Amino acid sequence: MKASAFFSKRFFPLFWVQFLGAFNDNLFKNALVMLITFRLADTAEEAGLLITLAAGLFILPFFLFSAFAGQLADKYEKTTLIRKIKLSEILIMLLGAMALVAQDMMFLFAVLFLMGIQSAFFGPIKYAVLPEHLEAHELLDGNGWFSASTFVAILLGTIVGGWVVLTDEGEVGMAIGILVIALLGYVASRFVPTSASGETALPLQWNILTNTYQELGLRKDFPQAFFAVLSISWFWFLGATYLSQMPVLVSDYLSGNDKVVLLFLAVFSVGIALGAWIASQLKTPVRTIKNVQWLVLLLIGISLVILLGNGLLSQVNKTDQLIGVAAFLQHWEYVIILLSMLAISTLGGWFIVPLYTLLQVQTQPHFRSRMVAVNNITNAIFMVLSAVFIMVLYAFELSLITILYGVSLLNLAAAYWYLRRSRVIKEMV
Repeated sequence: MKASAFFSKRFFPLFWVQFLGAFNDNLFKNALVMLITFRLADTAEEAGLLITLAAGLFILPFFLFSAFAGQLADKYEKTTLIRKIKLSEILIMLLGAMALVAQDMMFLFAVLFLMGIQSAFFGPIKYAVLPEHLEAHELLDGNGWFSASTFVAILLGTIVGGWVVLTDEGEVGMAIGILVIALLGYVASRFVPTSASGETALPLQWNILTNTYQELGLRKDFPQAFFAVLSISWFWFLGATYLSQMPVLVSDYLSGNDKVVLLFLAVFSVGIALGAWIASQLKTPVRTIKNVQWLVLLLIGISLVILLGNGLLSQVNKTDQLIGVAAFLQHWEYVIILLSMLAISTLGGWFIVPLYTLLQVQTQPHFRSRMVAVNNITNAIFMVLSAVFIMVLYAFELSLITILYGVSLLNLAAAYWYLRRSRVIKEMV
């Protein structure tokens, strides 16, 4: 995408709307996690339970409301919906500011659930509206910017939210911060150009479970788009697995302290942003399934890097004390493992961007928001499966290294499925 197109009214305001929204979500979530860990929970076990509950409360609305949100986005003009959603974010963050100052657990959890609802309603719009504002040759760049900036927002939210809230009067500063960012997001939404009118005759299904089932069933009408959905969801399975186990990997196997954990999270996020940028720069055509078979090589590459990192990880000698970033970087084997994490995330970012573009171009405009909603529901399912997968293997007292070996094998199986499924879909169409 040329600089002029990035800064144009067609894209620039929408970019900031989605970036500020992702940043605010993660700012509040990570502030809540730090409050639970260091102030609100009495034991480590209680903290672990409450943090898991918080994660579940945020992701639950994506199961419940994504299908209905997709219908709304296809029925009504999308820019008007964006402005209403960003206005609701201001109201939610006002409640969030009050909850942070009060440090009331139930109040904080209620706000987190409302944030999840707001994100679930915005999710189907942001990717569905992109093809309406960008030319076909600009879509890959636009998706690259969206994917890269989302993980930068996650990283910044993790850092700022975790750091500010535990300082003196940090909860007040965080309360002001989330309100200001919500206001900026609404201001940016006022500059998003009007989108195409929706399909006003589309009926709304108010039964949440029936609606979700029906929308998932419509995936059969768009096999290439749903292929992209499953492939994107596999990326989120891998990402959720690594992000959730990062603290264990660093502290228990690499003897790193919390600053080293933050370094790994930063490298992982930067890697995905770098991969998204590479995908946009290569200008790989992604209009049909024929154009994406080469991405199977990226999945194989991820598996090989995991195997390499695990082999080195099993040889590392753990020290008795946790070490900081400076000492960590003095160990060459630790640095290689860090670079392996960078390679995994870069290949993942490279893998995912063309798939979002494939989803967009292989779905009819009147159904595009609902297909993005199907994608969001499927992503959430795969992230839950990641958590279940890890818990089951831990229940059998397997080590993290063994679990990561299992992830590598699953990834090779996914690459095989990817290749076979793409051939089947080519024959169908």
